[in-house]
Order: sequence, then structure tokens, then C-alpha cells
Amino acid sequence: MKRFIILLPRLTGAALLLFLIIAFTPVAWYIGAPLRVPVQPQPSDVIVLFSEGQISPEWLTPNAAQRTWGALLLWRENLAPVILSSGSQHAIGLDQAELQAEWLERAGVPQASLMVENRSRRTYESVLELQQIMHERGWRAAIIVTAAMDVLRIRLVCEKLGIRGISFLAVPEELPPRPGSILYFPWGYAAFHHALYEYAGIALYWMRGWI
Repeated sequence: MKRFIILLPRLTGAALLLFLIIAFTPVAWYIGAPLRVPVQPQPSDVIVLFSEGQISPEWLTPNAAQRTWGALLLWRENLAPVILSSGSQHAIGLDQAELQAEWLERAGVPQASLMVENRSRRTYESVLELQQIMHERGWRAAIIVTAAMDVLRIRLVCEKLGIRGISFLAVPEELPPRPGSILYFPWGYAAFHHALYEYAGIALYWMRGWI
């Protein structure tokens, strides 16, 4: 025990140094590289906008706004006639799906081209709701709009559930490191945190039999 107490400052310093190297250098970007799988949106029956976050009753988070504009871009390029905004957390006062749809309507998408699915509270539930809606409406293809590092987990869930005809728009959330740079600031920590979250999510989904 005495030896451990003596070594504790060194161990703490080493752990802090390792964290700084990983979180604030390009290492953070490359940790998430296996999660960034190639995607290509395909003409579909519906664009499915998975929610991300909400700052206030009127404002989405920057990442949620990025996804929303991505869905708008696909709609304006006529890749699908309908946008389904999916995922809210009413229990904690968040109405992401409704707010995303409101922003899209303000951007010119008519109400007839908008649907809101607000029963799902997390990604897995959003996929289940999508499966049911596609079955009810006879839709055969959908484009899911989500974060670039989220695609792999969602694709694995769709494969497990046997949902076919799914393509993706992978929305970037972190700026890549500049070539030759030894620092990756301020994006490094966000990229590192997101990658760890996704790896943990994939492990959890596997343990629950969802993938």
C-alpha cells in the first residue's frame, strides 16, 4: 500500500498524459476510423431523420441542425417524397422530432411531406418504429440521416431485424485533423468521446442481442 501511494502521482500523471495524447491529437480521429463506413444515399420512399439533441424549445443542437439540413438537402434533390422525423424524449422535456419537423417546414417542406414519430426514445427504438411504419405503408426503401459514426451500429440493427432497402446519409460531426498537424483541438475530445460512446453502444447492443 505504501508503495502504491508513492507511485500514485506518477500513475496519475501518466494517465493524464495518455488522455491528452489521445484526446487532443489526431489519434482521436483515427480511433473512430473503423466506425466511418462508406455510404451512398439511394432513391427511396422516405428520408428518416434520426434526432440528436435540443438546446431549448426553439433550438436544436448544432449536430441536430446539421442532420436536419442534410434531410432537407436529400428532399430537395428528390431522393424521397417524405421526411420522417424520428425520436423524442418527452419524459425529460425534449421534443426533438417535433422541432426538427418544424424547422423543415420553415425551410419550405410542406406538411404533406412531413411525418413525426415521437414514440421512440433511443436509436434502437427508432429503428423498430421505422420497421413498423415501412411495413404499414408498404415502403421498400429508406434513407436514414444520422451521424457518420452512428451508421455502423444502425446498419447492424437493421441487418439483425431483416430490414432491407436501407441507405444512409452520414453527417459529419467533427472536423478532420489538418494534414501534418500534431494537435487536434478543439475537435479531438469530441471525436474521442463520440468514438468511445459508439464502441460501447455496439458492445451493449451485442450483449442484448440487438445486433
